[in-house]
Amino acid sequence: MSLNFLSVFFIALFFNHQAFALSLDWSGYFRADHNFVHNYQMDKSSPGYSNSGNTGEYIQGQGKKSTTFSSMFLKLNPKVLINDNVIVHSEWNVGDPIAGFFGRGIPREDRNNAFSTRKDSMELSVARLWLDVHTDFGTFQVGRAPFHWGLGVIFNSGDRPFDRFQSTSDTIRLVSKFGYLSLTPIYAKNSVGRNLAGARNPITDTILQGSDDVTDYGLALRYDNPEEDLDAGFLFYKRNASDAQNAYYYPNTATTYTGGANGMNLKLMNFFAKKSWKKFELGVEVPLFSGDIGDINQVGQRNEFKATAVAVESAVKFETWKHSLKFGTVPGQNAATTGSRGKSFGALQLHRAYKLGMILFNYNLGNFGPANPDTVPGNANALNTTVSPYDSAITNAKYLMFSSEKTWEQWGLHFGLVWAKANQTAETGKDMFNHRTRQWFTSVAKQDSNMGIEVDLGTRYNWDDNISFGADIGMLMPGNYFKYINSATSEGPANNVTAFSLSASTVF
Repeated sequence: MSLNFLSVFFIALFFNHQAFALSLDWSGYFRADHNFVHNYQMDKSSPGYSNSGNTGEYIQGQGKKSTTFSSMFLKLNPKVLINDNVIVHSEWNVGDPIAGFFGRGIPREDRNNAFSTRKDSMELSVARLWLDVHTDFGTFQVGRAPFHWGLGVIFNSGDRPFDRFQSTSDTIRLVSKFGYLSLTPIYAKNSVGRNLAGARNPITDTILQGSDDVTDYGLALRYDNPEEDLDAGFLFYKRNASDAQNAYYYPNTATTYTGGANGMNLKLMNFFAKKSWKKFELGVEVPLFSGDIGDINQVGQRNEFKATAVAVESAVKFETWKHSLKFGTVPGQNAATTGSRGKSFGALQLHRAYKLGMILFNYNLGNFGPANPDTVPGNANALNTTVSPYDSAITNAKYLMFSSEKTWEQWGLHFGLVWAKANQTAETGKDMFNHRTRQWFTSVAKQDSNMGIEVDLGTRYNWDDNISFGADIGMLMPGNYFKYINSATSEGPANNVTAFSLSASTVF
């Protein structure tokens, strides 16, 4: 949706003689950050090490050992109050939610000027637009709307200033409340996208006929009692997609995207509960997946998908201190006999807005190299497709994070310690699924399960209730899991990764 269209739309709302009673409420945030990541390849001796295409844990392609990147981003949330019962919500993005707009844009003119300052206009896009209608039997929500459930492990609305990923669907749902109890039937369409049931080929940018038929059905039951500080619920969610999809999320190789048995009939049962006492709080979420998905195992038919994860959060709060503990387990795909992978697949990724620490489950260490975050005109190939430096999710891991936060009137100090261990590792002579590159390969060596330890330290200064500044530093001491390079005679050096970040945000 263009800015001109939006301007005409709202001007019409304000100047139409029947619309004088409308009021417009604005909110949103602006954020800026600068990141420096050193030794992200974990290899001081051989920058750009690619392991000869054997899909080990190191990054493919040539590149530096260190990188810096910055972003700025503005989110606007205008809300039109039509009357007491009807509200139009919207969410506008100025710049890309992930890459922002700082320094973005491929130059198309004035290319011979070494000091050219040519900038294309920044993109203003409408990320969400939905209608709330309050009735005697519940609230109807219609449109492109956010969805958040439980701790945000699977569905996360991503509404915090430094959240870069969101759960959003074109949906029709009814939220009916009966005291503390609410019942929500859900219908949603998610159409084309480069996901598990993705329909768009990222190389040719084509869409297969019928590939937008991705439909979600759901039913949520929730008990929310603020007087007792108790929130709990059960969600049943189902996604159907036809086989007219391109296998993008789990390609055969890094540059091959094929059609086939790539549809799904996937079911999710998700339980969560959160309880707070005076100084202690506890939350747990358990998603259980079952059904069938696309042919990840390359056996010529849909694969059976079964996966169960557990995420637990707890905290002890004092006047100026807060100590938190997060732990859980997320399944990975087990090794399989070469040529006999079978139809069973079980690797699960948590939502990318559900983060632990600064490096291990945040930065996409595999995509700091050749890929460009901007679209390159007339040259759409694998090295130029859009990637994200934050596209790293919690997967195939048992994890534990302890953190402490100390706050004063304007200053805050926080410390974090993250440990992780892989649930599934490569075995000699078997096929293994690389959970970072999302590819199958045959292993000639055994892989260790220790992912390592990460230590984070940061401070935050609150200028006032709306403006804050932060500085964070982290170090990942990788375990032997990252030394694996699919070699029977040697293993790669897994050196420490350090990161430093400066950030600022204002919420209005």
